[in-house]
Amino acid sequence: MNLTEVYITYLVTIAAIGFCLVKYLFGIHALHNQPKVKRGLKIPPLVPSLIPLLGMLPFKIMWSPRDFVLSAKNLLWNSQPVRARIFTQTFYIFQGAETIRSIVNKRSLSLFPIHVILLRRVFGLPASASWIYAQDNSGGLPKPYPESNVKPQNRIEYAVRRTNHRLLVGSGFAPLVKRFQTVLTDRLQSLSIGGHWVKWDDFAELINHEFTASFLDSLCEMYLMQEHPDFVINLFTLHDNIWKMFIGMPRFLAPQVYAARDAALAALKDWNTWARERSDAAAGTSEGDDPFWASQYWRDRIDAFQQINGFDANIIAIHDLAVIWGMSINGVNTSLWACLEAFKDQELLERVRAEARAFLQAIYAETLRLRINGFFVWYQSRGNLDVDGWLIPNKSWILTTPMVGHMDPGIWCTGPDADHPVQEFWVGRWLKYTDDGYTLVFSTEMAKGAWMPYGGGFHICPGRYFAKTMIILGVALMTTMYDCEVLAGETNMRMSMRTFGFGTAGPVGKVPVRIRRR
Repeated sequence: MNLTEVYITYLVTIAAIGFCLVKYLFGIHALHNQPKVKRGLKIPPLVPSLIPLLGMLPFKIMWSPRDFVLSAKNLLWNSQPVRARIFTQTFYIFQGAETIRSIVNKRSLSLFPIHVILLRRVFGLPASASWIYAQDNSGGLPKPYPESNVKPQNRIEYAVRRTNHRLLVGSGFAPLVKRFQTVLTDRLQSLSIGGHWVKWDDFAELINHEFTASFLDSLCEMYLMQEHPDFVINLFTLHDNIWKMFIGMPRFLAPQVYAARDAALAALKDWNTWARERSDAAAGTSEGDDPFWASQYWRDRIDAFQQINGFDANIIAIHDLAVIWGMSINGVNTSLWACLEAFKDQELLERVRAEARAFLQAIYAETLRLRINGFFVWYQSRGNLDVDGWLIPNKSWILTTPMVGHMDPGIWCTGPDADHPVQEFWVGRWLKYTDDGYTLVFSTEMAKGAWMPYGGGFHICPGRYFAKTMIILGVALMTTMYDCEVLAGETNMRMSMRTFGFGTAGPVGKVPVRIRRR
């Protein structure tokens, strides 16, 4: 290369860099100016990137994802909706309590596509079964969309939504809670912990196993855990390595995770076969006390899934594993943090033991505020969408996160809470005195609608009531039955980022404790 060619190369490089910088600066300027209008609707401005062809490359999210979310002012802290190209995919990002409330009430938005992605990448749904999802354009409501041409028995989105809602917010909820209360109480009472202090290497392992096993015994009857005692270990192994599966890491690079998933699926197939061979369609009560299925929930699912074209025992087990993961992991992780916070603060512990329900509710709410590490992602596929005057084109992804609202000092560090930073666990945020000036009650007033760990509106998580039951009951039982001294240092007590994006994170390391029965 001669000198002229070198100069030309330098000039082209400098010009390209200059072009990118100028375009970026213009993008920043446009981001904070009046948005463009199309057919009477505002178009969310594009968050600029330094390399326009590649979109945003948020490398920081790979090693410090929570810090990235809480510092990405242009991306996630805007008062108005924005567009962002993250790698090659465009997302419409909405933040702010009022805007999010508008979004979650839009029935045309669907969680179905993201659920399908999880089923395929994390839980192993084969490509041969994906066609049924691609064909289901009927929606999740009892009445299919007018344009739908899917057969009634192949309405998989509606079948899943209907059975889940019946269990978690319908007639199946009270029997499930009753079984869970009994099983969890019995399990915690039967722990091999006496009246003398003993050291427990990992409190997280104790909570994970006992709470998850209690949930499984309540939801699936006791056969699953009796015959497959490693099921909980396999479930948490899959969860702790969920990103390896989500990005499609091959089996030879993650053999332990694939083995755990295979074992969990085999266990569910075995239980399913065992229950089907022994159950009678008329056996048990309408919602509980079934010695094989535990509740009508599984009967409903089996009846629906067996009618769907192409669904076999393997595919049913994949769906069962996904629903067990979705119903249990976040509630168990939140229960762990709530128990730790109660045991770490002696004054708070005494209040809880005095059966002060307001304090239990405050622990529950503050734990979720501080520990949620997730996103809400929806897909719009039924025409253009108007959200408070903003245009969302058809076939678009919409993203929001409760983390921003949960960690906004302007909401949580005002008035009497000004001395308590957002990073601090402080139940006082949720307590206020009644008019008599003596009685403390639980209140969400100061949250100003920004506390939404379960989403909201039409798309609110149906498992929210059971999660609340698990967390509050778990803290009440543990603090009543046991004394516990947390020995873990701050390093181990940091939140793990291995599962960032999928809800409540567990601790990064082991949590040793000293524990004794009261």
